[in-house]
Amino acid sequence: DFKGAKITAQLNTFHYTVIDQIEGVNKLEAMDDFPAMRVALESGIIDGYVSERPEGVSAEAANPNFKMIELTDGGFETSPEDTAIAVGVKKGSQLTAKINEILKEISQEERVRLMDEAIRNQPSSN
Repeated sequence: DFKGAKITAQLNTFHYTVIDQIEGVNKLEAMDDFPAMRVALESGIIDGYVSERPEGVSAEAANPNFKMIELTDGGFETSPEDTAIAVGVKKGSQLTAKINEILKEISQEERVRLMDEAIRNQPSSN
């Protein structure tokens, strides 16, 4: 239950628009970036922020006062374009087909595991 919680998200992202789907929250002005939201959370200016899972895992690992809450049952209504993951290559690259072939073989569970491992191995900052 997030009723009355002061919630924000990153400026110009779909994260900010989905706050409207959380019943009873106080939607605050969008912030420039995750470091700004982490400072606001630590100082009590906000009670939480909406982000993608990797940021939640990273923030929780960097600061013992933070707790990521993953919305598993239903979550937010979003479009596939907003939540897709992409690999950038030069237009017309011969790598595109091979990369897509490899990505098809990686399950969602394995993608989460790989991302969590990458987050654990990144330098930490509050």
